Amino acid sequence: MRSLTPARRRRRRAGVLALVLILLAVGASAAFGGWALWRQVTIGYVFHAPQRGPLVTIVVPEGASLGQIADILAAHHVVPRAGAFQGRAEHDGYASKFQPGTYSLHQYEAYSAIIAKLTSGREPTTKVNFPEGFTAAEMAARAASQVAGFSAADYRRLTVTHPIAVQLPGKKAGTRLEGLLFPATYEFPPVKTPSDLVQAQLASFQDAFAQVNLDRAKQQHLTPYDVVIIASMIEREVRVPAERPLVAAVIWNRLRLHMLLQVDATIEYALGHHKAQLSLADLAIDSPYNTYRVKGLPPTPICNPGLASLEAAAQPAHVGYLYYVVRNDGTGRHYFSKSYAQFLKDKAKAGL
Repeated sequence: MRSLTPARRRRRRAGVLALVLILLAVGASAAFGGWALWRQVTIGYVFHAPQRGPLVTIVVPEGASLGQIADILAAHHVVPRAGAFQGRAEHDGYASKFQPGTYSLHQYEAYSAIIAKLTSGREPTTKVNFPEGFTAAEMAARAASQVAGFSAADYRRLTVTHPIAVQLPGKKAGTRLEGLLFPATYEFPPVKTPSDLVQAQLASFQDAFAQVNLDRAKQQHLTPYDVVIIASMIEREVRVPAERPLVAAVIWNRLRLHMLLQVDATIEYALGHHKAQLSLADLAIDSPYNTYRVKGLPPTPICNPGLASLEAAAQPAHVGYLYYVVRNDGTGRHYFSKSYAQFLKDKAKAGL
């Protein structure tokens, strides 16, 4: 093997040194580029995100990881990219500091605002219960009495005076939303405005009504909206749950025989308030809701019924009853009868 001359050894050392310097430069460039890319991905989105959008409600579940929270934020467009937010929050030391709860945030919210909200903990909420049988006016009053800033007037406008459009077979366009505002407990937030409440109630009604078997109603040429109207009368007339299918049977039987329904609760709806005892003048009120004077069903439901009354309205008992009168024993139960003669006897027993 031929040995290298001193000149060749110097050139070889210079070449190795140059190669090392090149490799170090490439590595440094790659490292700097990676760092710059990370900064762009995790921090740059704050400055280049779309313009801030409307408020949305998100729910951070108990035990959610930072990655899961980032995915929730991205799904609701609070941040443009889940990975970018996750990387920034992790780098800033917030990986385990976010609190479970319900939050209201703008779409494409500022990073600092998101951090402030999610680390502050659960937002205070108010739960408002709307019992079965409440009217739209009663719901408006209750929400306004329990939720600061809630507008009862706006709720009545959206549901009664200028109702939003809702399609249900048998329902005429422009009619009030009475009957479709499902009674339940709603939480403020995520519900915030009268519009939010109406939409939540309509969605709950749709879910509940989907469980009701309408086969018998169709056979009797009753529309889904007819069933809701019948259910609303049952809700206001019945105090004992077992009697719901019996009152439904009376209404169905009277409709089939083209008899006046003569349901006291429809008179009260026309009057706008409850009365312990209706007068002859009340029974003569000029209103399409006066079922003592106008045959058939009232034009709309008279309250907002629950699922049990909806089911009874669609599946009445197989009985021939045509009459009922409340007993005078404090139980809220009724006497039921097939004949007018028996009805008069029952009225006498009830002290009416």
